[in-house]
Amino acid sequence: MNYPIATVTTKDNLILHGLLIEEKKSSKIVINIHGSASNFYEESFIENMATQLPKRGFSFLSTNNRGNSVLTHTWQKCGSALEIFEDCILDINAWIEFALSKNYSKIILQGHSLGTEKIVYYMNKGKYRNKVNGIILLGFSDSYGNALKFMERLKCKNDLFNEAKNLVRKNMGEQFLTSKWYSHAGILPKSAESFLNQFSKNSELSKAFPLRLKKLDLYSKITVPILAVISDNDKFTGADVVEGGSEHTMWPIKDVVRLLKKSNNRTKVAVISKTNHSFEGKEGEVTKIVSDFLTANF
Repeated sequence: MNYPIATVTTKDNLILHGLLIEEKKSSKIVINIHGSASNFYEESFIENMATQLPKRGFSFLSTNNRGNSVLTHTWQKCGSALEIFEDCILDINAWIEFALSKNYSKIILQGHSLGTEKIVYYMNKGKYRNKVNGIILLGFSDSYGNALKFMERLKCKNDLFNEAKNLVRKNMGEQFLTSKWYSHAGILPKSAESFLNQFSKNSELSKAFPLRLKKLDLYSKITVPILAVISDNDKFTGADVVEGGSEHTMWPIKDVVRLLKKSNNRTKVAVISKTNHSFEGKEGEVTKIVSDFLTANF
């Protein structure tokens, strides 16, 4: 077996790593984009897909992006706490270039959580969007909407924005916010610059997958086959947001399923029961759904 850790360098000289499991005879590859502060190995479905997808004729590349972990490789200024959303284009560009360099001609982008928003954004803005043959959205989310809900619930919006703007004015944009430490919707700390980039009004993140608005302009423009997979108990459990949690999707799952299908007729949606946002305990089921979609379309 070849060493399975892949490495790329983005256009702005950020070094990223990933896990590559190749089906040697295949020209088809699934590139996985992780969610907030995750990485190429953490989600429990990664192992299952890395094992099973090659058996169905698809290589599997699970990637790190600059939002991996909260703060990592500080010499590269890397991590979710420092991430600028639009830079996801550079990360995905680099991984697609890697796949093209290995002569893959069928490229499917798969994302989880925040990764779904990055993929929808990429399919409208990315350099190689016309090289992508399909997309898979696992645990699709509206991160901007959930962050606003968190701030409204705790009545901390003005404090956070005032602190962030003050730090940026002082040229201290990489400093973490302290007025509410877990300023990323109650689950992660944020630097002032990253907080303003992602959660200011009309940010690029706010436009990517605005499920809260029930109007998906970027999503509706995607012209390749789409698979969207969600748990029927996909709860957002950021600190004190809503007692018992609330949907990452902002609306009841059944309503969002209808919205996705109405917004883009290339959409196939699967809802998995008795699991959570990361499909724990149902890794085999989500992998089979993904495998069947891939086999049917590519």
